[in-house]
Formats: sequence, C-alpha cells, structure tokens
Amino acid sequence: MPARKRLAVALAVLGGVAPLGLAARLALEGRPGPGAALGLATVVAALAVLQALWVPFDLTGRSLRRGPAGARSVALTFDDGPSDDTPAVLDALDRAGVRATFFVLGEAARRAPERVREVARRGHLVALHGDTHAKLLLAGPRRVAAELDRCAGAIRAAGVEPAPLFRAPHGFRGPFLGPALRRRGLTLVGWTRGVFDTERPGAEVIAARASRRMRAGEILLLHDGCATPGLDPRRDQTAAAVPEIVRRWREAGYAFVTLDAFAAARAAAGGAGAAARGGA
Repeated sequence: MPARKRLAVALAVLGGVAPLGLAARLALEGRPGPGAALGLATVVAALAVLQALWVPFDLTGRSLRRGPAGARSVALTFDDGPSDDTPAVLDALDRAGVRATFFVLGEAARRAPERVREVARRGHLVALHGDTHAKLLLAGPRRVAAELDRCAGAIRAAGVEPAPLFRAPHGFRGPFLGPALRRRGLTLVGWTRGVFDTERPGAEVIAARASRRMRAGEILLLHDGCATPGLDPRRDQTAAAVPEIVRRWREAGYAFVTLDAFAAARAAAGGAGAAARGGA
C-alpha cells in the first residue's frame, strides 16, 4: 500500500477510535450531549474513508476480496494491460500451466485489441479495470458509467466477452461506484496481496513478495501494463518472476485458479447459507 494511502487509513482509524471512546465515556456518565454526536459523526466519517481507500474493508459485503479459506487455491491477477510485455507474461503462464485473470484497461485494449484476444485465446479470464485508470473516489455517476461502459465496449470490440468482474484503479471506491456496478451485474474485486512489481525491484524480490505467508484464497495483484505516469512501464521483471511464484505456491500444495472460480465458490456458499437459514 502506498505511503499516502497507509497514512489516510491510519488517520481514519485513529480519528474514529478517539471520538468513539469519548462518546462512550460521556454516555456512561449520563451526559451524551454534543460530544456523543460529534463522536458518532467522526466514526461515520472514518468508516467512509476506510470504505473508500482500504481494499480489505467493505461495509457492503458485496466485493470479492479473497477466495474460500477451506480450499488450497490462489489466484494470479494482472492489471493495466495489455502492453508490449503482455505476451511475455502469457508465455510464462503457458510454460507454468497456469490460468490467470487480467483486468484490462479500455484505452489499452483499443491500442492493442489483438493482445486482448490473445489473452482470452490462451484460456485466461478478461475482466474490467476501467477505461482510463481514473481514480473513482470522487467521480460522479456519469464518469463512473463512462469508465465502465467504455472499458467493456473496448473489450467487446476486440472480440472478447469480459467476465462480470471489475477492479477499481488503486482500489479507490466512490459513492457512485456500487450502484453502477449493480446495474451492470458486475462484482467489485479486491486483492489480498499487492506485490508492488511496478517498483521493478527485480524478479527475485517480486517472487519473494508474492510468496510470503501463504494462505488459502489469496488474490495476488501484479501488473502486465503501466497506467501511472512517471513509472517505468516495463513489466519484464514481472514476467520473469511468474515461474518462481508458481513453483513456490505449488510446492506448498496450492492450485492456481481464475477469479470466476472464487466468485462461484462464494455464490455457492451464499446459496447454501440461505438454504440453511430457510430450513432452520
């Protein structure tokens, strides 16, 4: 997580805990008054910041943030492509016998529709990452709709039907994103582990970051493209790291899946839970 985002999350937590404690103390003393109202308002604001900026936090419970804990499976995901390095990533995945999920940018798909087709042809899942990699935190409903629809349109123009999955650029979620996703039948997708391969620390470091403290249901975030001005756009190190990432997880007994498998498992678990509640 970038330093600025970590700071925002930390301030949100601290900003919520202190007023909540004050409000609780005042309530226990029998004088809730304006202090309690201020505490409650601050807690609500802190929760809103966490909901917008911190990927693991989701008050709605609708986003796909990880796979089932009971299955030894892991999902490789790649953002911001396609790019000139996407073929190398695909070749590495082919050699490893792994299928991954690619969150594609609309503008990148329009530049290289043949690469979108190649991702799908090789058996990988193609999903939405927005059109221009715009941060949607403060985006209005029209901008959110345009980002979703133009991205989906670009993928379809390449001859590929996108999976009904969307990952928000940087993980930022504004108030108009959820309703727009629901109207389109899209599921918001997060991740459990950002590998920060965009820093280009070397293939060995990328593989090590992707393989620490392995847990079932992990969603690993890597990149096959670049949408951030000022960053080195090359993703050759990411492609070079794929074989070692796969080797380490497989040696630990994990299988690689695409995110539609995680989504299906969650839907099945939800259906089973609803049936159990109905029969109780």
